[in-house]
Amino acid sequence: METSEKKIAVVSGGAGGIGAAVVSRLAQGGFVPVILDRDESLGREVLARLGLQEGQGAFLLVDVTKKPQVHGAFERVRAEFRRIDVLVNLAGGTLHAKLIQDFPLKEWREVIDANLKSTFLCCQAVFPIMKTQRSGSIINTASNYGVTGSATRTAYSAAKAGIIAFTKSIAAELAPYGVRANVIAPGRTATQRVMGQYDAETWAAKGREIPMGRAAEPAEIAEGVAFLAGDDSGYMTGQTLHVNGGMVMP
Repeated sequence: METSEKKIAVVSGGAGGIGAAVVSRLAQGGFVPVILDRDESLGREVLARLGLQEGQGAFLLVDVTKKPQVHGAFERVRAEFRRIDVLVNLAGGTLHAKLIQDFPLKEWREVIDANLKSTFLCCQAVFPIMKTQRSGSIINTASNYGVTGSATRTAYSAAKAGIIAFTKSIAAELAPYGVRANVIAPGRTATQRVMGQYDAETWAAKGREIPMGRAAEPAEIAEGVAFLAGDDSGYMTGQTLHVNGGMVMP
């Protein structure tokens, strides 16, 4: 299949643990993945590890909290590939975890920007492209904490709850143009970054707290993303897909 015949998927935060799994799964599904990330070496390593040559995948160095960089990146993707079929917003993270009285405003803003602002900017940039196509699927990333909240994670929880409401809102705006917007909400996931915060015994104990007895593998989150990206979810929009092993059942 020629590149021009393949669907194009932009993945913000595609160099991370879940991001790399999503890029791999979308490539297996016939998409040309375009990674947006500020870690160039890791992003290019993901493409190399998957054996994605030029035309099969791409990397753009982007700080997704900066509007000029984000809009410039989407214009580059449109110029090269002429379309964007899927946008997956994975960039973000807890970044800072502190009691509310000890949370500096600067760090609060960093968390909000990395998660909620980046999602807004990428969705805003892709909208005119998908509107013109009259097709597309947007998958934004929340968390179980966006539903339950979490002590010391007030900024992160607020950002993820905001992403859920934001996605419902843009789903209503985009539906008349044939564009869908949904949310993937992972629970505890066995990425290197997360596992690095625990010793082996504590990590195993944390897994046993989950009804299914373990944390998710990044590939399992990627399967949820692939479902929301594909035709099998073609009549779903404004929904939140929880992939957490029963950790949260809203």
